[in-house]
Amino acid sequence: MKKKIYIGLVTIIILCSAYYYWENRYVELRPVLVNDDLHGPVLFSETFHNQLFKIAKPNEIPPNFYKNIKWVLERQHQEYIVKNGVIYIRYKYMNDYEMIWNHTTKTNDLEWFKSQREMDIFNGKRENKEELDNIIKELQQ
Repeated sequence: MKKKIYIGLVTIIILCSAYYYWENRYVELRPVLVNDDLHGPVLFSETFHNQLFKIAKPNEIPPNFYKNIKWVLERQHQEYIVKNGVIYIRYKYMNDYEMIWNHTTKTNDLEWFKSQREMDIFNGKRENKEELDNIIKELQQ
């Protein structure tokens, strides 16, 4: 009887560890866009909202995505790592297409960057002002 309990506990521990590893591994960050190619009704959109979005193809990537994504991730307190110039985030966050779509749209949102600059000025943070001004100038062109 004790042997069956130990086997059951070990199995549960292994499954929980595998799930924890799977959710917290780092995967490549890829931009996400709204899926305009939906044909037919969207079923259970509240539960399965990832079907409303798609991973962007190389020709659909917003122009300033790779320049500004680090800035957006840092402002959103999102953990990321960079290896060989590629940005990696945790799988559980990359699997949330709505959040990644939000980050993708912010990389080209002039008003968001202006609000971040105003917030920094209000909070007395002056060290990022030049970098934000450069981003804003690029977005205005």
